[in-house]
Amino acid sequence: MSNPDIVIIGSGIGGATIASGLAGSGASILMLERGEPLPATPHTRDTRAIFVDGHYRPKEMWREAGGAAFNPGNYYYVGGNSKFYGAVL
Repeated sequence: MSNPDIVIIGSGIGGATIASGLAGSGASILMLERGEPLPATPHTRDTRAIFVDGHYRPKEMWREAGGAAFNPGNYYYVGGNSKFYGAVL
């Protein structure tokens, strides 16, 4: 799609909601996603593997204003963090 009417960045809860709301508008919509589909493995339903062991957490580090490094705990998969936190809501 070379000239979409609307570009949505991310397929998480916000991007998916907007895409759903605009789906019947007749506009050409392009959704960009950084991540890959979540693989079908036993870990995808294992809360310990996800939240304690960080099985799907990227190894990236961010820096706070004072310079200290931390892992932000983001997950980059189709569906965004909602893939992991949706059951908590």
